[in-house]
Amino acid sequence: MRLKNIAALFLLSSTVALAQVNDPVLMRVNGKEVKRSEFEYAFNKNNTNLAGEGQTVNEYLPMYVDFKLKVAEAEALQLDTLPSFKEEYARDRALMAENYLVDTCFINDEAYRIYAKDSATIGVDGFIEVAHIVFLAKQTAPLADILLAKAKIDSAYAMLNEGQTFEDIAKHFKMPAQAIGSFEIVRGQVYPEFEQAAFALSDGTYSKPFESPAGYHIVKRISSRPFGSFEEYKPAIKKMLEQQNIRETARIKRGRDLAREFGGGLTPQEALAREDSLLESKYPEFGNLMREYYEGLLFFEVSTREVWSKVAADEAGLEKYFKKNKKKYKFEASRFRGAVVQANSQENLDNIKMILKDKSFDNYKSAIEENLPKDSVRTVRVEVGIFAKGDNAWVDKLVFGQGDGGQLRRGFVVVDTVGNVIDAPETYKDVKGMVTTDYQKYLEDNWVKSLRKKYKVKVDKAVLKTVNNHD
Repeated sequence: MRLKNIAALFLLSSTVALAQVNDPVLMRVNGKEVKRSEFEYAFNKNNTNLAGEGQTVNEYLPMYVDFKLKVAEAEALQLDTLPSFKEEYARDRALMAENYLVDTCFINDEAYRIYAKDSATIGVDGFIEVAHIVFLAKQTAPLADILLAKAKIDSAYAMLNEGQTFEDIAKHFKMPAQAIGSFEIVRGQVYPEFEQAAFALSDGTYSKPFESPAGYHIVKRISSRPFGSFEEYKPAIKKMLEQQNIRETARIKRGRDLAREFGGGLTPQEALAREDSLLESKYPEFGNLMREYYEGLLFFEVSTREVWSKVAADEAGLEKYFKKNKKKYKFEASRFRGAVVQANSQENLDNIKMILKDKSFDNYKSAIEENLPKDSVRTVRVEVGIFAKGDNAWVDKLVFGQGDGGQLRRGFVVVDTVGNVIDAPETYKDVKGMVTTDYQKYLEDNWVKSLRKKYKVKVDKAVLKTVNNHD
């Protein structure tokens, strides 16, 4: 017994040692190990999404380290313990784990069984598109009605032979247009007499008059198509199966198979729960995906808190950054900063101009909201903004003296502008998009610098050289 235990211990130690050699630690971020396989997964996935030749390992490394530092900060702030984070992660993990906890082969086999059955039922003739003329006369109808229907179909056939169309016949007999509309049929779907006549035709030809239990017909075969491949029909069949709760049946089957695999008298539900707990270690692709998702959620949450939300609310910071870097922001040509006003009368137009008079551009919108009634949209329309040439046809005409202006809104008769021309941005709001982007990068860079000082990063350069270059 002792020898067996020693042998087992040796085997386990050898297995662990081999795993460590095959997947060595590439780096440590705040003491947390990052294996080579983890870095390779991220590097290969991100470079697949890049145009051209992508990045080298050494070019990608600093970006990856920055990402890991932000995740470390999120964990230090215990953002992963927030109820909202736990709920979102658990919910999405359950969705991603679904295919591992159902018997997908069973679903595919059931889908193919249905396809094969339908294929055999429809047969080699496939689908044909037909149109038809019909005069209804059941076999139990009075003889006079039957004879009238027979006379009409013979007349219709004669008209067709003279070169008239189904549409001409429909008009002649005052039939509704939909009565001769085209539709697809397969074998076994219509009266045998109709099927025999339709499938005997070639595309573009029509039959002689024939009788069915419904009355008298002429059928025209328009086109045909074969029953498609399994791949073509699989999505629709699977959707139908999903509506029939096939996944629950496949889950139960998977649970039974796992119970036999695990042994120990587990119920299917218990076996599924055990399998769920092992997914990350049992399936590397799932482990990579869930680690990526977990860290991505943390990255988004901490970045929002530390940078993104701060930028949106920090008007003073944006203005300060703009003033410090004012030379960086220029216009290629003068712009109009103000409002374009359309109105249904000169009086209403003048009223808006008086409201905006002596107001700063930043207060235009609030002044309009405070002084105009809610239904004013019927009498005036005000567009506030910073306009370059070509942005607004009325600005081009009234401010820059170019073009013929735009179209007045329906019911409006006058238009004018309020504001002034600026040759260069005067506040950050004049170039808000560019300043916001630059200020966000500025905050981000400073934040990353602080994280690099706060958390220790150690990269094994020897292991780095083996990324995507090992057995």
